[in-house]
Amino acid sequence: MKPVTLLKLLLASVLMLSFVSCEKTSDQVVETIDEVNIMLDVDNVSLETVNIRVRHDGAADLLWVYMLTPDLETPAQTLLEQKVADDIELTGEVVVYNGQNKSVFLSGLQAKFYYRFICQAIDGVTGKLYGEPAELQFRTRRDPAVFEVNDNWSIERGERSINPSDHMEYDNFEISSSDEETYVVLPIKVSDFEFYYKNDMRSLFEDYHADFGLEVGSSQWRTILKSGDITWSEQRLRSSQWIVYMIGIDADGELSGLYQEYRFTIEQEVATDAYNRWLGTWQVSDRNGRDLFSISVIPSENNLWFYLAGWEGDNLYFPTDDPALMIETFFNKETGKMEFVSQYVNTMIQDTETIDFYFSGTFYYGGNYVIDLMNYKMAETSFSNADYTEARVDGLNLVDPVRGLNVPIQAVCYFYYRGSQPSAISLEIPSLPLSLKKIQ
Repeated sequence: MKPVTLLKLLLASVLMLSFVSCEKTSDQVVETIDEVNIMLDVDNVSLETVNIRVRHDGAADLLWVYMLTPDLETPAQTLLEQKVADDIELTGEVVVYNGQNKSVFLSGLQAKFYYRFICQAIDGVTGKLYGEPAELQFRTRRDPAVFEVNDNWSIERGERSINPSDHMEYDNFEISSSDEETYVVLPIKVSDFEFYYKNDMRSLFEDYHADFGLEVGSSQWRTILKSGDITWSEQRLRSSQWIVYMIGIDADGELSGLYQEYRFTIEQEVATDAYNRWLGTWQVSDRNGRDLFSISVIPSENNLWFYLAGWEGDNLYFPTDDPALMIETFFNKETGKMEFVSQYVNTMIQDTETIDFYFSGTFYYGGNYVIDLMNYKMAETSFSNADYTEARVDGLNLVDPVRGLNVPIQAVCYFYYRGSQPSAISLEIPSLPLSLKKIQ
C-alpha cells in the first residue's frame, strides 16, 4: 500500500510548532482527537509475508503511521516516537497513511519468527503522535519442509503396568518438557515408518496431524495437546523396533516444526504355560453337540495375542484358514482365558469389486443387529476340564451407555461389506455358547 502523504518536517519546525497555542472562545467546538481507537487484526500470514488490517473510529482523513519490529519488550509509544524522530533526522519527512479500514502488506520477513506491528495516529501539521498506540504480536509461519529437534524435550521408557479399570497391560513412557511448547505423542513401528512413510518425518507428522480431523485454529486442539512433564501410556506394544515421537503442535493446531524421538526394541516374551495351553487344533461344536468346524490357534505375540484360523470354515465362499483372513484373539494374562474381540480383518479385490472383511458379533434388541464397535471384547473362552483339552466359548454383554444397551451377545462371526450393508459369510451363524475339544 502506498503512503498518501509525505510530511516534510524539519526537526526544528516540529519543536516550534509543538509550542504553538491558540486562544479558544466560548463558542468554539474543540475536537478531542486523543480518543481515537485503532484496531489491528492479522488478515493472513505466511512464511515471509503478512497482511495487517488497520481500522479506526476517527475521522475519514485521520492520518496514522506504523512500524514493524522484532522488539517485543520496549513500550510501543517509545518505539514509534523514536521511529518518527529518526525519519525526520535522516530524511526530513515522515511517511503517513490514511483510511478507516486498510490492509497493510509486509514482505521479506523471517519464517517462524515473532514480530510486533505498532500503529498510532499522527497530526498532519505538527507530526505529533496522539491517542494510544495499537500493537499486535504475530508469528510468521514455519517452513513446512523443516523440522528441528527440541532439546528441551526427552522421552524415556518406564515399567509396564496393568490398568485396574480394564485389566490390560500398558507400556509407559516418561515424557519430559522444560519449555511451554505443546505436543502430541506418537509411537510407531520402525518397519511401518519405513513401509508407509519411506522414513519421511514430514509425511508421518502431516498424516498424523490430519487424522485428528480438526481445522487449524479449532479450540478443540487444546483438549488434545500436552505440555510439561507427563506419563504417556500405550496398550502393550508388540515385540519389534519402535520409535516414540513427540510432535510439536502449537495452540492453534499447527505443526510447529519441533520434534523429539526415542528409539527402542521390545523383545518377544517367553511364552507361559497358560498361553501355550491354547495352542493347537480344536473342534468347535454347538450347544447340541453338533460338530461345526475346526480351528487352529497359532502364536502371534507371546502372552498377548493368538492367530486363529478356520473360524466358520464351513462357509461356502471364503477360506478362513487363509492367513489373509485369520483373526486375532486376545490372551488375558490375569485369567488365562482366550478372548474374542471385534476387529477389521482385511480388504480384498474380487472381480474388480472391493470387499471389506470384519470379525464382529450379533445381538438382539427388538431385532438382530451387528456390533459396530471395534476392539470390543465380545466373548471369552475358558477351560472346562483339568487337562486343558476341552473349553467353552461364552458370550459377554454388549454395554453401550450412549445407546442405553446392556444385552447379551449372541454370536461372534465374520461379516463382509459390499457397500454399506454387512453380510454374514455363513448361511448359519454359529450361536453362543460353543464347545471346543482339542484334537491336535
